[in-house]
Amino acid sequence: MTADGVFSKRVTLTAKGIAILLMLFHHLFYDAPGFVDRYAVSAAPLSWPLLNSLSFYGKICVSVFVFLTGYGMSINLSQRNTVQRQQYAVSRFLKLECGFIFIYLLTLLSSVLQPSRMAAYFTEGKAKGLLLMVFDGLGLANFFGTATYNGTWWYMSFAIFLIFLMPVAVRLHEQFGICMVAIAALVTDFGIDSSRAFPIYLFSLSLGIWAAQSGFFGKVRSRCESTGAKWLCLLASLLCFLLFSAIRIRWGFYPWTGGLVCLSLLSVLFVLVDLLHVRLRFMELLGRYSMTIFLTHTLIYNHYFTDFIYAPKNWFLILLLLTVSSLACAAAIEFLRKLVRWDSLPVWHIGISEGRRES
Repeated sequence: MTADGVFSKRVTLTAKGIAILLMLFHHLFYDAPGFVDRYAVSAAPLSWPLLNSLSFYGKICVSVFVFLTGYGMSINLSQRNTVQRQQYAVSRFLKLECGFIFIYLLTLLSSVLQPSRMAAYFTEGKAKGLLLMVFDGLGLANFFGTATYNGTWWYMSFAIFLIFLMPVAVRLHEQFGICMVAIAALVTDFGIDSSRAFPIYLFSLSLGIWAAQSGFFGKVRSRCESTGAKWLCLLASLLCFLLFSAIRIRWGFYPWTGGLVCLSLLSVLFVLVDLLHVRLRFMELLGRYSMTIFLTHTLIYNHYFTDFIYAPKNWFLILLLLTVSSLACAAAIEFLRKLVRWDSLPVWHIGISEGRRES
């Protein structure tokens, strides 16, 4: 696949930055109603019903990350043969574990700020408690349904599942194309529990794979050669994004609107960033640290510094404070990670080759 057929890393980082901001918004005001009431948070200049609806919409952040996983891994897997695809999946898994385990160890050190939180592991004795810590430290607590130090880490189990699902999903898409997208869109109607992450986000994943394999963004580029065409495409993509977002907020249709919102959002960013060369630098910065922010922000606003984060009372100032605090924390953690050369440990490089298929 040519470079013209994919969007740039800047688009990826910007999308991740927007998604992480939506996640913070969602967790602060929809996922924490107790804090909203306890700290008498003001919705001004919005109304509480509107702020509540918008903060619930923020959960679309998960769909964005799933779409990007489907798109990005599909691009990489398409350049490899069957054996190399398996090796690539394992290398992605080790890369994910590398970042998560480092943060988990730091989290254990931070537990001195609130030692009682460790008790959740040891309700059935020390031996089982240590095993539950291993599960949690590997990101598998949600998979086993066991205790976790941080509820937000549920996504780690899902992310691991997606990594190993992707070689299979890409092969199916290569053989059946748009039929797999249709199956993903309809799967919740045929006996699969629609409350679980897999059916909820399968359509977003499938649409990301389809966008990669069909060269969707390359086709958009080919139709936007003139400046006028670029602006027209931007307007059309923005209208689609607003339409699908409005449908999601007003009526739901969550598995479908999740994927369609993601596709239209990435289309907006592709035209804006890659074709019109507009940089959203702060979103790129958030995107660069998105993984670490995702893993640590709950510790800041929910576990240790709740009074500090909600002190401004106004929703916008609270969001700004958590965003800046989470970004600063993430930058410090990444600096420490490089300082101790954590990523260079042999365990993260166990001879897994990422060689590409001969052309």
